[in-house]
Amino acid sequence: MKRIIIQFGGTGDLAQKKLFPAYEHLLGNGFDFTILALGRRFKDREQFVKSMVSKDASEQFLSRLEYLYYDMGDPEATVPLQRRLEELIADADEVELIYYMALQPSLYEEAIKQIQHVDAHLGCQCSLAKKIVVEKPFGFDLESAHRYNDILLKAFDDREIYRVDHYLGKEFMQNLLILRFHNDIIRSIWDNRSIESIQIIFDETHGVDQRLGFYEQIGVVRDTIQNHIMQIITYLTMNEPATLSPEDIAIEKVKVLRSIAPISEFHTGRYESLGANSGHVVHTPTYAALKLSVNTYYFAGIPIYIRTGKMQKEAKSLIYVKFRNKTREVMHDEAIAENGVIITIHPELTIDISMNLKQPDTSWKSKPVRFRFNQAETFGANTPEAYEQIVKKILQGDKSLFPTMREIAESWRIVAPMLENERHMEVYPVRTLPKFATDLSQEHGFDWFD
Repeated sequence: MKRIIIQFGGTGDLAQKKLFPAYEHLLGNGFDFTILALGRRFKDREQFVKSMVSKDASEQFLSRLEYLYYDMGDPEATVPLQRRLEELIADADEVELIYYMALQPSLYEEAIKQIQHVDAHLGCQCSLAKKIVVEKPFGFDLESAHRYNDILLKAFDDREIYRVDHYLGKEFMQNLLILRFHNDIIRSIWDNRSIESIQIIFDETHGVDQRLGFYEQIGVVRDTIQNHIMQIITYLTMNEPATLSPEDIAIEKVKVLRSIAPISEFHTGRYESLGANSGHVVHTPTYAALKLSVNTYYFAGIPIYIRTGKMQKEAKSLIYVKFRNKTREVMHDEAIAENGVIITIHPELTIDISMNLKQPDTSWKSKPVRFRFNQAETFGANTPEAYEQIVKKILQGDKSLFPTMREIAESWRIVAPMLENERHMEVYPVRTLPKFATDLSQEHGFDWFD
């Protein structure tokens, strides 16, 4: 089968920094496909390759990379696209067209119309299959997500739609399920009888002024909370699926999301220099701290504390699962530390289990120590990047790393209160944790795992 990836947004950052390297690696690992990048920044392929492709790119990748100047606003835009696709298809008997939409969701409707027009007029004496790939955030709220989904369903069957949340392509996400369901010792303690609380921390050092026009429409809720963090929560708290098939996993994830009430306890803020060079005041939230609960039989009563945002002192992504400390009460010894599982996503993937052991040369005094798994040390540093895994699954027709529309809709319902514009936002100095994040921890009697 001849596969052609039609890359809408082919001159954007996502294509350059993530997708092109993923395509190159996959071609080098035996996958067979052609990329047709669409964009209007460059008039010809020579300019495109010079600006968008690494100088170290392989000849194999370059030989499979095509470029077409494409202005979606041009009424005749589909004519050269149709011609180029017919040239690439040539005399192939079986063809699969993969439309990758590295575009803002607001452009989906026009793009779908143009795809339908091309499909209807394509001169191809072949068996033709197609897929479409859309990036997060899928919509801007619950209503728009349903609207965009209806637009997609006019041209594609749901089985042909791949909704990307690239965090599902990261090894740590898949390891969460293996950690929980392939280890009896973990399975037996992973519930509200043993777990006291969970923290999810996503701190980033960079700001958003370099892509302010886009981020003003997105904000921190749409950027990480509605997608990445909600998916992490489902993996942390879902019941064991009947199998690890995409369908069975999705069933359990939806159960988790349906059990979460719309978020009511939250705070948002923006860093003080946001938009300083834009000529207008920007009120987009760049940081949030919140508390929520999963109201299922095994996880009801466990508070989940979340903080995430930009312009922090240190880049940090981690999950901290804190276990109840009955030993401290029974032994009447405040020095006995709690047990915990620390899953670090960035700067490197590690899983630590914190336990107490005797300090040498003491009279039964214990000290917390960590037992560590390091992904790079155990399996090598060259594990596939998230987007490489995502694209690989698309080529294979495997939807195990892609959220369903039901998951997306439930996630929008949960974060809906956080999208209301009239909420007060704290302005925080860059490289500092917003005061509301500290206030949240003090109010609920916990310390952020820093």
